[in-house]
Amino acid sequence: MPRAMISGPGHATGSTGSLSVSALISAEAAMREKMTAKAAAKLDLHNFTPLPPARNGIADYAYKLMDELRALRRCVVYCDDVLASAPQGVDVRDEAQAFRYVGPHTPILHQIGNNGGHIFVLEALRRHGGIVSLHDLSLLYLYELSSPRLEPILAGMQQQDPALGALYGRQWKENRLKTAANYVLFDMVGEILSLADGVIVHSRYAMNKLRAGYGPAAAAKCTVIPHFAPVLAITSAEEARQRLSLPPDERIVLTSGFATRSKRFDWLLEALETLLQDGVALRWIHAGEERPDEYPLREELAKHPRLRDVATITGYVSEAELDAYIAAADLVVNLRFPSVGESSGTLARAFSAGRCCIVNDTAAYAEIPREAVVHIPIFDTVPALVRAMEALLHDGELRTLFGDRARHYAGSTLAMRHIAKSYSDFIDATHARTQAAGRQAAERHASPPAPVRVEIDGADALEPADLRRRLSGIEGPFEALFWFDSADDIARYSLDKPGFLQGAFGPHVTIDTVRFRSRPAARGRRVAPGGGSAVGLSVLGRAYGWQ
Repeated sequence: MPRAMISGPGHATGSTGSLSVSALISAEAAMREKMTAKAAAKLDLHNFTPLPPARNGIADYAYKLMDELRALRRCVVYCDDVLASAPQGVDVRDEAQAFRYVGPHTPILHQIGNNGGHIFVLEALRRHGGIVSLHDLSLLYLYELSSPRLEPILAGMQQQDPALGALYGRQWKENRLKTAANYVLFDMVGEILSLADGVIVHSRYAMNKLRAGYGPAAAAKCTVIPHFAPVLAITSAEEARQRLSLPPDERIVLTSGFATRSKRFDWLLEALETLLQDGVALRWIHAGEERPDEYPLREELAKHPRLRDVATITGYVSEAELDAYIAAADLVVNLRFPSVGESSGTLARAFSAGRCCIVNDTAAYAEIPREAVVHIPIFDTVPALVRAMEALLHDGELRTLFGDRARHYAGSTLAMRHIAKSYSDFIDATHARTQAAGRQAAERHASPPAPVRVEIDGADALEPADLRRRLSGIEGPFEALFWFDSADDIARYSLDKPGFLQGAFGPHVTIDTVRFRSRPAARGRRVAPGGGSAVGLSVLGRAYGWQ
């Protein structure tokens, strides 16, 4: 990863001036050496995360964070790609071999987001515990990708909301009906909060959302560390436009990242088309990849003929190319609604570049200082967006004012050195607390419970809902025995109450085997008419839940 040269007032960029480049490099090396000596006194930090070249913003985030953390403590990283790129001095190890290095006293940091690149990280959290940096407050998609069966997902949905979880779970399991509401109602964060020793989130909104959904005990594990703003290798608009072969005099509106529905391109396209109709000259560039299954960006763009003629969708771009597009822009637009509290790495980059940015006034974005960014309401958004962009595109001094304040915010509150120290301090405090409490890894690896056996006499006198209440405490493998007076009674009950087994068990339960069993009449048990043996319906299965 390239490291930026420091330039600007008070900093020399050549052989003349108060400090030479070689002197700056020597000073930085001396500081690094001093900090490395301090780092040696701390326990090694073991990281589980995707890394570049994975097309994953969290991979880039983890790289830059470790590049700063390694000055505070020695870092090693476990990845599913042993050829991945890591900062100098950080060993990359195969995540499947982590058991050789990780023990009950090891500080561990997991970077978890809502995509398939984090499946191995979730599995590592289950095996080893540790601290989680939680980048997304909705992980349902991750669980869909990582769970070999549907039932563990349905168990998580029911844990979050028993009534809604059972309702939506049955629709999903029995009717193959899954709606967008699933992703709003069920965030699947419960297991993370249960397993993690500590959780890092990036906004107060995220903290409050976890507190509201999971209670004060879960929130007590959490701390807020904002998304850092990396130093960019290029911040000059002129240089960036030359590199990208963009005209020097065009007014450029930029969006970036994966094109998803929640980034509200529908609002933006309508606003840009309106500006063009009103005679405002501009070019719109989307520096990112289209995901047609999530939002058909090119298809929607085709409905706006004026905008189509001045629009560019680049496809996936490298980190260096993204930085250049940000530096080349006059306006950076980063809309998000509905938001589940996520932060934006590209927005933080735009702050570092000193670019004027427009965001929605919602969730974590509402916490950004008003002087550093232009906030747009989530109601009547298109007219507000039109007015804001028209004013800013015509007023270079106003854009510069917002850009300068954004750069100051990036260099102070969001500075890498502050964020890395906050990480390191929280890791040390959490590790000390869990060690003092005597928490051992053996607690995470308790022997699996023996299969539970539940017998219910007189099942024919009970409704499926009554059976379900009797079975509600089961978790793990089980055998449920429903006793009837005769096989005829079983047949009659099944006809009177079709689907009673589904009614007796929640959607988080798998039924593996159903068979008949008989038992001799015994004292205290019901006896079949005529003195015969009672007949049982034996159900073998597994009730899934959080470990």
